[in-house]
Amino acid sequence: MTQDRPQRDEARYSRFVISAEYAVSVGASLPNMIADRMGYLEKQALEEPPAPNSDIQPLIDLIVSGSSQQQDYLLPDTPLKEALFRLMLAEGNRPISADELSETLSSLWAMSAYPRNLSPHVINRLLEHSANYCIVPVDEPEDAPDGEE
Repeated sequence: MTQDRPQRDEARYSRFVISAEYAVSVGASLPNMIADRMGYLEKQALEEPPAPNSDIQPLIDLIVSGSSQQQDYLLPDTPLKEALFRLMLAEGNRPISADELSETLSSLWAMSAYPRNLSPHVINRLLEHSANYCIVPVDEPEDAPDGEE
């Protein structure tokens, strides 16, 4: 069987971030969602609960440096969408792909008593349907054909 078009890399997925702009547009309090995932010590570092329009980066930084280092931050029985949200926070909310998230969760939960399908395809589908966590795809420029800009 011949193919008329070049094969596309099926393993290439969009990258995703947790979007403060999206949260504002739907009226979600993303700062509170993030603070709810903090450990006890990090919550104590906050002088008061964050306002709905607070900058999320300082909260994410607290999770990266503290909460995500705790053993109970990402337990194997955590629901998968929640685990993706927590992992994206632990990664500093940098644009991240389903491949990367799949690889990380697979290594973290390799010996789990809760086996799940952690394939990039499943992770990507979950990310595409995670608006309640304010997870959105990152717009990436399409590759220009060779010789064009």
